[in-house]
Amino acid sequence: MLRHLLILLPPSIAALLAWIYLPGTVMDASFFSTSSKVIAKPPFFITGNGKQETPHTLRTLRSAANLITEQPISITITDDPEQIFQSSPPSPIDYAVILKNISRLGSKSVSISTPLAWQEADMISLLALDRQLDAYPSPITSAPLTRSPVPSPIPPAFRRASIPITSIDKGEITSFPIINRISIPNVVLGNKTSLAGFSILESEVLTQNSHLIARWDDRIVFSFLLLTALDHFGKKIDEITIKPDQYISLSNSGPYIPIDSYGRLKMHAEPIPRQNQNPIPATDLIDAPDDLIAHQLPRPIVLTNSLSSIDESERLYSESIVSTIATLCHPEGTTYNRSFPRFPWISEILFLASLNCMLFSIFTIFSAHRRFCLTGFLVLILASHFIIFTTINHWPPTLPAIIAVLITFLMPNLLPQMPPSESPEPHPHEPN
Repeated sequence: MLRHLLILLPPSIAALLAWIYLPGTVMDASFFSTSSKVIAKPPFFITGNGKQETPHTLRTLRSAANLITEQPISITITDDPEQIFQSSPPSPIDYAVILKNISRLGSKSVSISTPLAWQEADMISLLALDRQLDAYPSPITSAPLTRSPVPSPIPPAFRRASIPITSIDKGEITSFPIINRISIPNVVLGNKTSLAGFSILESEVLTQNSHLIARWDDRIVFSFLLLTALDHFGKKIDEITIKPDQYISLSNSGPYIPIDSYGRLKMHAEPIPRQNQNPIPATDLIDAPDDLIAHQLPRPIVLTNSLSSIDESERLYSESIVSTIATLCHPEGTTYNRSFPRFPWISEILFLASLNCMLFSIFTIFSAHRRFCLTGFLVLILASHFIIFTTINHWPPTLPAIIAVLITFLMPNLLPQMPPSESPEPHPHEPN
């Protein structure tokens, strides 16, 4: 009996230590990921660390077709045959008029997807544009980026909308696109409060899955699309967390956006049928009533480019903006979320105590067939694990239990054999 108790002491200690220290480790996360494949098809990703206060959460991708429920408000730059604006494409003073009218309609934010760049522009009109940009708390501007033998420093607006590479916890970032300059000169990005994101990465192949991340020197810069979602949810740049090949979290509480190892959105935003699109021509803003978009706020307001003169890559990008932003800004997020909380700690302790009592019973009652019994017991633990996991969506302390059983398997071989007890010899004065 004493030998059995000595053998079962290490498994009990191991189970307790595993119960205390395994949650939040790679082993626990890997076991949860493996278990999740029973109920979800990849791709999916997992948040939370499996502790009592931050349980594992399984996040499976929604159907892209179900994500486009509310479109952003699209103000589009169109050809101007009636010459309502000063020029076509619009001049800086025209953009200043557009921004002033968007503000008049009640919007406190604006995202400008088309680069604000002109070969020749007079200083007065540029100052007027700057003044209207400064009227917004945090306007979002954009520019195409590329990789060049001659790099340039990160402009202030891009730096404000970036995070250091060192802030990324783990994972490979070598696959993220590397850029080092704006591909067109004289781009207006705004002043002290503006945030700039990239529109197109000209050094990368344009795909259906939008790039959201790029590397510029020692910083991570973001796409105009992601910055628009960040602004829509009221999050700050320094709240962003990146898990390469898993997700971008816009804050500690989400929303979570799935990305691949190249920093692209891990889903294709389904295009919105043309008959369902309701863009507002920028020329219509001049005489628009003050309540034109009041019923649609606080949806994001995006200034897009529908000029007939843009090239093919710009056209494809422009056509994807509304559907991608609608996907990123879906009120329920881009994923279905299932949380798997742990049981109360007292319940888990009682479970592990019961487990060790059963191991003791196997040693004392079924000692001749203990390996066979332990194997069956291990199968029972795994079967119970998946029943609990799939039916009531809880995360039981299965790993500590498995570790206890495995150590119990090994203990008789690790400890020196104790001689069997012998019957005491009769006292010499006692009759035989």
